Amino acid sequence: MSRTVRLTLAVATGLALMVTASPATAAPAAAAVTGSAAATAAATWDLSDYEQRACIPADTPWFTYFIGFIAGSWSTPLQVDVQGLPAGTVTSLPHPPIAPRDNGDRYLGTVLVTVNLPPLDYGDYPAVMTVTDGSSTQTMPILIRAQESWGC
Repeated sequence: MSRTVRLTLAVATGLALMVTASPATAAPAAAAVTGSAAATAAATWDLSDYEQRACIPADTPWFTYFIGFIAGSWSTPLQVDVQGLPAGTVTSLPHPPIAPRDNGDRYLGTVLVTVNLPPLDYGDYPAVMTVTDGSSTQTMPILIRAQESWGC
């Protein structure tokens, strides 16, 4: 399958997941509150902390994406960042702020960050997606594993 076809299928799948997919049994957890001491209220939204993985062939450039699933509502835009990606990775960051809305109690694919990975040596490359509303910050672990072939 050509790289163009793979890229097109990956983007289409990611967009479809953002609209329809959600972790089925996850329940909102208490959010970690960061920032000033005055920030005492828990967030009314929750980023699923389910680790997302991309297991890819080593020594091959690769395109993939990571989706942040969020439940609840927020009244200020959410800011997104990903830290710890391998050197040479090209991303869709900075991500535009996610406008206020209400996802109810369902975890919906709300954040999509695409990544073009350079050829990687065999091994694990941990990263973290961070989402903040300015008062509360939540994280989702990401693991990129370069191995013999594609698939976790």
